[in-house]
Amino acid sequence: MDYEALQNAWRAAGNDPDAAARSYILAEARSTLARRRTHLRRMLAFAGVMLTIPLVLMGVDIVTGQSDFIDINREWGLIPFALIPFAALILIARRGAHRDAPVGALLESFRALREDNAAAQARIVIIGGAMILFAPLLYVLLNQLVSVGKMAPHEMQSAALVLGGALGLSALWMAVKFITQLLPERRHLDALIGQYETQIGS
Repeated sequence: MDYEALQNAWRAAGNDPDAAARSYILAEARSTLARRRTHLRRMLAFAGVMLTIPLVLMGVDIVTGQSDFIDINREWGLIPFALIPFAALILIARRGAHRDAPVGALLESFRALREDNAAAQARIVIIGGAMILFAPLLYVLLNQLVSVGKMAPHEMQSAALVLGGALGLSALWMAVKFITQLLPERRHLDALIGQYETQIGS
């Protein structure tokens, strides 16, 4: 939704849009929320599958003792390395997911959109926290792989560069999204809700 245009229209209508404008705003709110929730469910499902596969393979490897057997005493970094993203996914599903909220009235719609925005901000905070834990652990794990002979020192440098760069770019993308999209959206929604509540109270 174009929140700035919506706020301008709201003000131009004297904070009291007609029936047609109300219907348009409600339809836009429902469409926006439904689209975002569908996208989030798909992303959570995809991430869950992609994170579960290596966990299962690692478990099978430990239990059966394949040729590349994992020595937990010397490669313990693999465990938090695999579990931190999984824990972040669970936190996102529990605390950073969209909550079903009524959108039968303008104020309910604005509040539902604000809750959606808060959930998106929570997801970025959760992922950012996981990345803060993940970065030093990555260094530890790569050193462990070198020490057990599963990775050459020059391969460690390449892996650190690639994976570290990916973490850095991901962090940058989330920061840009947070600052340029989520924060302005929250300000617009807070203003709309404040204006509507003032109108109701007057």
